[in-house]
Amino acid sequence: MHLDQIRATAPARRAFLSRMRWAGLGAAAAALLSAAAPGAQAKSGKTLATRGGGRTAKPLGVEGTAAAAFPGTPGSSNNEIVLNYALTLERLEADLYRQALNKATGRALSAPLAASAAAYKQTVPDGPFRCEAEAVAAFAYLRDFAYVEAAHRDFLIAAMQATGLAPVGPNPGGYKFPTALPASLYGILQQVIPLEETGVRAYLGAAGFLTDLGLVQVAGTIYTTEARHSAVINLVLNAPVGPVTLPGDKEVVAGPPSPQTFEKFLDPATVIAAVTSTYFA
Repeated sequence: MHLDQIRATAPARRAFLSRMRWAGLGAAAAALLSAAAPGAQAKSGKTLATRGGGRTAKPLGVEGTAAAAFPGTPGSSNNEIVLNYALTLERLEADLYRQALNKATGRALSAPLAASAAAYKQTVPDGPFRCEAEAVAAFAYLRDFAYVEAAHRDFLIAAMQATGLAPVGPNPGGYKFPTALPASLYGILQQVIPLEETGVRAYLGAAGFLTDLGLVQVAGTIYTTEARHSAVINLVLNAPVGPVTLPGDKEVVAGPPSPQTFEKFLDPATVIAAVTSTYFA
């Protein structure tokens, strides 16, 4: 598939955000995540076979195991802890994408995300993209993904509130890139891609702690989006689209037939230590 075809299939994220007002978002979240409400968790040890027409699979997460696996993450159940872990990552990603977009468009890094993506026009040089069309697409991805990450964050907050759970707040000190953002679009995306790769691995590593299949499915909708972000950013940076192997990666499937057959994952404690030391101000 050509780059322009890939770009043409990108969802209209701005239209999504304009439609999903808080009231409607909260209602949708309540319907999707009702299983996460206190007292509604699935019994530990329930297998996919009991809910999936006779399939044989390992049990869903065992209740009580998340507290030690997600150090410092608040919650009174596996589901609440995992959702707060996901929200912590989405708050981080939304804020750093906002900063990256501001840098690419000549705004102060502290400027809030504009109500409309149309407000953003690239002001930094492109950098070493292979062609002008690729640079145009790269800016569109940066702009649109900033709104997607904000939507992920707001969805999780509304979902948890609508089901009686307590969403974790933002880091009091804010968020930062490990080094100053470069003054080129290519360089900015090079700073963003490690964050996306970590997010993909984080969701996959956390899924096994959820105690309800419905929550696994909801988390999967965000996980796959993060994987697409990672792939397309790697594409415009002329890097392997993945899955690639990075330090600390663990394998879901042992002995894959080729290096890029299955996605890798990271343990939650590894992710928490890495993102807090690297990105938390």
